[in-house]
Amino acid sequence: MDKNLYEYLKIYGESGIYPFHMPGHKRNRDFLDFDTDIVNIDFTEVSATDNLQNPTGILLEAQKKAAKLFGSDESYLLANGSTGGILAAIMSAVNNRQKIIMGRSSHMSAFSAVNLSGAVPVYIYPPVSEEGIAGPVNPEDIETAFKENPEATAVFVTSPTYEGIVSDIRAIVRIAHNYNAVVIVDEAHGAHFNFHEGFPESAVLSGADIVIQSLHKTLPSLTQTALLHTRGSLCDNRRIRVFLNMVNSSSPSYILMASIGKCLDFLENSRPYFDEYISRLENLRKLINELNNFNLVDENYMRENYKIDLNYNGYDVSKIVLIRAGGKSIDKRLETEYKLQMEASAENHVLAMTSVADSGEGFVKLIAALEKIDKETPKEEIRKYGAYPKLKAAITQKQAAFSPVKKVKLVDSCGLIAAEAITPYPPGVPIVLAGEIITEEALNWLGAEYMMKDIYVVL
Repeated sequence: MDKNLYEYLKIYGESGIYPFHMPGHKRNRDFLDFDTDIVNIDFTEVSATDNLQNPTGILLEAQKKAAKLFGSDESYLLANGSTGGILAAIMSAVNNRQKIIMGRSSHMSAFSAVNLSGAVPVYIYPPVSEEGIAGPVNPEDIETAFKENPEATAVFVTSPTYEGIVSDIRAIVRIAHNYNAVVIVDEAHGAHFNFHEGFPESAVLSGADIVIQSLHKTLPSLTQTALLHTRGSLCDNRRIRVFLNMVNSSSPSYILMASIGKCLDFLENSRPYFDEYISRLENLRKLINELNNFNLVDENYMRENYKIDLNYNGYDVSKIVLIRAGGKSIDKRLETEYKLQMEASAENHVLAMTSVADSGEGFVKLIAALEKIDKETPKEEIRKYGAYPKLKAAITQKQAAFSPVKKVKLVDSCGLIAAEAITPYPPGVPIVLAGEIITEEALNWLGAEYMMKDIYVVL
């Protein structure tokens, strides 16, 4: 390839393909536009521009505005995505050898934080649908984990999941606070929740102590922009600042932080846009439900597949998760034949991410393509998944990192100790963690397409 990265991205951005994927600005200048050359605002920390490590001026004002908009006591700007916020949050709440109760279907950054902190994870395994989509964290499982580990100092929950499934955060908070434990919620995919009642309640308003949100995933902001919110007296804001300064760059991008500022300005007067967005979402989902060979993930899907009694708004309607076999081939058809780029696909589903910045034209193109595929392509039998793999750790993640290793094919790895995580991406949720014994169950979850890939295992 004779083009550099900038030239390649410019050509791709002008190709006419519609983005049903993050970032949430959707390249729509009506929602995010810089009326100056961005080079003109690429500053460093000088006296006039404040300092994110110890903000006292314009950055502090932005954080106060974020706190007011999202309902937190304190909010912190993140220019390295939710990953930095998750690392700082977990390390602030659990020390070496302290226990943290956490959903096993968490993002890789959460397991990295556990590794760095030296904490001991107590895993909660989510229910899984036949199609292989992990469900919500069950509050009863949290209660059981605390009864067996009353000394645990924190709970970590991912809500919503990559596919839009929300856990009952209010119930989880009540249980955890009975044990004086901090509740940390990875709400990376739920930054939009607070701005319309058509979405689930934000974890901030549900009583969680620390909540991390990726603005760039579902709101009009540049990639890598995020917020960390705190509320209540259980979390230690001083410690959070210490660890944020440890994991964040000491030279955060002012372009990214300016993007956060523009996003916050938009949110202050965003209600009409969200009203229209919810209306278009309702119409799109209605039309998809009329198709013969596609099903949607929604609250009914949750009731049927996860056997839970939903007494809360448990699904994010902005996620269009299309259930049917042959997801990857449908994803490819949408891209090549209809110029619609989805966020992700798997054997049994395709995920389209939407945001308030999506155009009505984009929704029209999507339903038109799905209607045509629905008529042309008969429904196939899905590949059925079992329970989420439960693996045993032979050594810690850190021990695995420093162990002598060898490279093998995944097909030959059963019974060996993983020296690295096996993490299909997206969404970045590990099936096997470093230090765990690879099982046939885990390999079956990955599927045949992965079997000839290489992995490092412990000698």
